[in-house]
Amino acid sequence: MNATSISLIPPGTGGVRDYATVLGNPLHAPLMELTRNTDTASLKGEFLLLHFSGYGFQKRGIPLWLVKKIDGLRTQFKAFGIVFHELFATGPPWGSAFWLSGCQQRIARDLLLLSDFWLTNREESARWLLERSQATPHRVLPVFSNVGEPASIETERQRKLVVFGSAGIRAQSYEWSDGELFRCAKRNGLEIHDIGPAMPGGPLSQRLVQEGVIAHGKLSAEQVSLALSSADYGALAYPPDYVSKSSIFAAYSSHAVCPILLSDEYGVHDGLTPNVHYARGFDAVDRSAVDPRVIGHEAHKWYEPHRIDAHVAALRTMTIEVQR
Repeated sequence: MNATSISLIPPGTGGVRDYATVLGNPLHAPLMELTRNTDTASLKGEFLLLHFSGYGFQKRGIPLWLVKKIDGLRTQFKAFGIVFHELFATGPPWGSAFWLSGCQQRIARDLLLLSDFWLTNREESARWLLERSQATPHRVLPVFSNVGEPASIETERQRKLVVFGSAGIRAQSYEWSDGELFRCAKRNGLEIHDIGPAMPGGPLSQRLVQEGVIAHGKLSAEQVSLALSSADYGALAYPPDYVSKSSIFAAYSSHAVCPILLSDEYGVHDGLTPNVHYARGFDAVDRSAVDPRVIGHEAHKWYEPHRIDAHVAALRTMTIEVQR
């Protein structure tokens, strides 16, 4: 590859690749998929940026080869940085994540100790990293929208509830509390708009038809942006303490859509407060505890400090700092 800087990403599609793609051009660091067998001997340049997601590099989140690969490769560049998209999984003792978490943590720690700078998307992740490497230059920035950042959020809104994302993510919203989304939409006169890859055939896809959901299928970023700009609400089933790493939540916020966050527990995390920056479940909508326009504007205000250009500026500044 003929480039002075390179962004290393896991193979395949997904949010990590989307994020890295947006940053690749302004940073002049084109993307390169990294596997155990990738020939990296001829690579060299100004800076190397690793987009780390353990599950992206290995199906159980334990790419044991990655640390050794990076250790050899980092000396071929003037600076080495990491974007920690995630650190390690947690879960109950009956799940595999519980038993693999220790190994995942060691990989994340070893990579951290090789880095000259790092960026992550959650305050809790940053605390874990800082406990292990306090002196390393770093930034904490929630993810940005992969479907655009409109020049104006003062657009005409309609009584629309958007469900956006991958089929799996959208299914969680539809299946939440045995289909409460459909009932809430009816009670509040909301038209449901489904945006994303077609759902697999089965009971859920049949119910979407029965409930009169308007299925748009997979749209371009520009088309998604247009659809969000005219919607009141956007639903997402996601833990509040992890939602700062959700590009779907970022898309809603960047377009001043009122996010309806669906979770078993709520709290203040990463500067986000329930019923201030998002609706605390469908109950908040039913009780008129939230005004979608007010919440949408607050979500947008929260989003502004970590727009795309803020990520570019942070990474560019750190690469310069560590090369001095």
